Amino acid sequence: MLVKSRIEVLRVANKIADDVDMAALEAQSQDYYKKALSDGTHTAYLVFDGDRFIGAGGISYYRVMPTYHNPSGNKEYIMNMYMNPDYQIREIRQGG
Repeated sequence: MLVKSRIEVLRVANKIADDVDMAALEAQSQDYYKKALSDGTHTAYLVFDGDRFIGAGGISYYRVMPTYHNPSGNKEYIMNMYMNPDYQIREIRQGG
């Protein structure tokens, strides 16, 4: 489900046609999720309206050289925030 939603998000965000082969990206995404979810370096969010996928987001956790203000060096990167355009329009119209 995560890989399928990731490909959908990438297609929409980058205007990639449905007939473009994304098999290599799917395989790499599968590998990424398998490792990152098991070692705790990624949190994935999927949003549904009933059975319909409408949104996604992710947080990747990583470490950089420690600093005075961040002695652990731990950082987070919020990525892949996505909401189906049909729901964005509806929320705007409803004042949400």
